[in-house]
Parts: sequence; structure tokens; C-alpha cells
Amino acid sequence: MAITNDQYNRLLARTSNLENGHNDIVTAIEAFITLGQMNQLLTLLQQQIDNVQIQVTALENRITAVEEEPLT
Repeated sequence: MAITNDQYNRLLARTSNLENGHNDIVTAIEAFITLGQMNQLLTLLQQQIDNVQIQVTALENRITAVEEEPLT
């Protein structure tokens, strides 16, 4: 079965479009993170938040101690 030049050009254009779409999908998949990676990130962020809260509490305690010092 012979194909015409026009059919060949349309097939070539369609194949190129499919290849570009495939490449776009691969790029999008590579940009996503897994659920496990998201959980690891959330765990790290929670640890940092906890550390900041500990520091804030320590600062509040120090401020309270200074405020309660009698003025001489």
C-alpha cells in the first residue's frame, strides 16, 4: 500500500505531536514527588516548627524571669 506525500506529512506531524506530548508527560512526572517524599518533607518541617516552639518557650521563660526581677 503506497501512501501519498500528504499522508506521509500528516503521519510525520502526528508522530511528532505524540512525541512532544510524551516528552511533556515525562517532564511532568519527573517534577512530581512521591507521597513518601512528601511525608519526609512534612516530618522535617514539623521538627523545625517544634524546635522553634521550644526556643520561643525558652525566650518567654527568660523574659518572665527578667520581668519578675525586682528593680533596685
